Amino acid sequence: MSDGSLSQEEIDALLQGADDIGSTPEPTPATGQVPPSGGGEGLGNEKIEELKTLGKELAQIMGTTLATITGKELTISSSSVDILKRDSLLSQISENVVQINASFTGTVAGHHSFIVPQDLAKKIAAMMMAQEEGELTEMALSALNEAFSQMTGAMLNVIEDLTTVQLKTVPLSAEQRKSASELELPEGSFVRFRYEFESEGFKSLIEEIFAFDVAKTLADGMLQKKGINPETSKEGTQQQQSQAFSPGIQTSDIYSGTTQTSQPQAGGVGVQPVQFAPLNQPQGQTNVPGNIGLLMDVSMQLTVELGRTKMLIKDILGMGEGTIVELDKLAGEPVDLLVNGKLIAKGEVVVIDENFGVRVTDIISPMERISNLE
Repeated sequence: MSDGSLSQEEIDALLQGADDIGSTPEPTPATGQVPPSGGGEGLGNEKIEELKTLGKELAQIMGTTLATITGKELTISSSSVDILKRDSLLSQISENVVQINASFTGTVAGHHSFIVPQDLAKKIAAMMMAQEEGELTEMALSALNEAFSQMTGAMLNVIEDLTTVQLKTVPLSAEQRKSASELELPEGSFVRFRYEFESEGFKSLIEEIFAFDVAKTLADGMLQKKGINPETSKEGTQQQQSQAFSPGIQTSDIYSGTTQTSQPQAGGVGVQPVQFAPLNQPQGQTNVPGNIGLLMDVSMQLTVELGRTKMLIKDILGMGEGTIVELDKLAGEPVDLLVNGKLIAKGEVVVIDENFGVRVTDIISPMERISNLE
């Protein structure tokens, strides 16, 4: 273009761009938003932004959880969210890594794992065991596995709070990968969350891999949590902007397809009142007996506790046949009746034919039960 004219390729590109006006532009690899394998559209900028927001929250809870269980000062922050394919990720890994498998199972199933450089894996394992860094032995991998199990549990709670999605994982398993080619990754495209780890001057990266469909479900869930239909989120945003400047405008409900007129409220935004069923019920009536009736066939664990005591480890190891263990209750003192570990009554031991039994002598009052919980 040194002479100011356009080449034929540039003219073709401009014509192609004109044909695409009004349609959603196809994401490009330069932005990290490549279409998933087998065709189809990418996540789009709006859903990518939702995943970035999720990534920041997950990074924060990971850092807080790991710092709490290790007692060490550290930070984990979100670095990026992008969409990759296997070859692209493998080309970025030049060292031995540890992969922690945490695949999702149940209603929302799909690949989910963490990829950790070997030096970071050693550091986290050492922090968990309160020891100097060493080789990644079986015990070290178990400690690493426990760290990520704790972090994953906290992360699932955050996901449930931010989305309409409930996730369950298989039991986590940490395995060394001697080369990048040994990594277990989803077929086609997948989403990578990248986190920066820093502690006492040491810096490294943690990569979290989500199957594409799982990541899309999470992004959709975040939009739904905000009351936005993921399929028409862009249109919904435009409607909200239009309503902000046009009070009383007649719009179509994107969920039910019905037409309604929004009334201007404070700030100029149309607000529709939420209709709830009345909660009032006639005096003297209650639903408690009916609700309790639904639970009558539920079984609970009843335990009779004769007594307790504390012993030194050396005394426990020295126990054998004939050893007498002294308990903290006196002979003839009432025993405790516990339901699911909670004290509800006291009684005395009796013999029924050839079996032991308990005669209830005292029911714990509600106030006493509350004080026991405290």
